[in-house]
Amino acid sequence: MDSVITLRKATRADSRFIAENVLRALHIEETDPRHIDHLATISSREDTLYSWRNSTIALYDGQPAGLMVAYDGARYRRMRDITFPMIRMYVGDDYNQMDDEASPGEYYLDSLAVLPQFRRKGIATALIKEMFRLRDAAGIPLATIAVDPENDEAYRLYNANGFHHNGYISVFGTTYHRLVCP
Repeated sequence: MDSVITLRKATRADSRFIAENVLRALHIEETDPRHIDHLATISSREDTLYSWRNSTIALYDGQPAGLMVAYDGARYRRMRDITFPMIRMYVGDDYNQMDDEASPGEYYLDSLAVLPQFRRKGIATALIKEMFRLRDAAGIPLATIAVDPENDEAYRLYNANGFHHNGYISVFGTTYHRLVCP
């Protein structure tokens, strides 16, 4: 029997899974449950960058296997102004000086993560295709993402799915590749 990848919109009950996988997407191996709980609180809201409303869960044979957080760039600044003070309140870092990750006219793929045991099974590609479907349904012409320059595998994945290099962006103190896909 072939394995099956299915996608579903996240719910508020997925907030902890979202938090864990946003951290995984950022290559943060968080072990302090208080930090994960705090990010889960942020994810449980409807008005934050990492909200369950912006999230899609990938299931592999019915098991949660991956996550995508993506949204209309026109909403970015408003959600950032809510999210970053909540992060700063807990971790103390101030990200107000970083570049905007998204702008109006862009559908931004904020975070994408696949659990290690489910990698190389087509899950990331399925999530990217879902992001394109959501972008098209919203009538937004451009998809964008920031990719860590150290993550060659992610760069190749996005390039294979139609993204191309379009400059650089400073995010969370690191200079990332800005990739776009019309």
